[in-house]
Amino acid sequence: MENNLPFNRDWVRVVVVYSLIVFAVSSAILIPSLKLLNLRKLGRLPTWLRWVLVLPMAFLVGYISETIPRILFATIEIAINHQLTFKPGVDCLIWQAYASVFFVIGGMKMAPSHRFSVFVVLGGLKIAVAIINMYNIVSFTYGGGEWDRLDPILNSPLWWNASVYILCILLLVIFCVYLAAKSPGKQEVISSK
Repeated sequence: MENNLPFNRDWVRVVVVYSLIVFAVSSAILIPSLKLLNLRKLGRLPTWLRWVLVLPMAFLVGYISETIPRILFATIEIAINHQLTFKPGVDCLIWQAYASVFFVIGGMKMAPSHRFSVFVVLGGLKIAVAIINMYNIVSFTYGGGEWDRLDPILNSPLWWNASVYILCILLLVIFCVYLAAKSPGKQEVISSK
């Protein structure tokens, strides 16, 4: 088995096209499913319990958002190519970019209040992971490693992983700016009379 995959536009094109198809279908399943978190029963939970469940819910939604695209991708890829040829590139996109967004959304949905702060914490956690991974890649290449070397865990080339980590950071920063612009400057306090 080869340990390197030099930059190849055809490989990138196929990975991106497959990913977009898989992400569109997965989102059509996941987004309506997330509406279940807005049930009135969720609002009946004690506030302290909802705060305790923020991180577990983030991990659960993140896990589900990794599983659905992988199943869809494997089904499509095997039906078309009769083997998994582009799995490493798509796996990296699913794990680092796509599931990271749903991880943050899952935690925000569970939070009883201060959702922007929850986003900053959970998004910051995912951004920190992406930065650490980028640092490891840069350190490896600075120490003489090759950009086209395959990652031992993801089995995708390091140049692809670095691109996906940057995409993850950009997606979360754009999402943060969107939420900041959407939220009102000052919260009104509702007094009970």
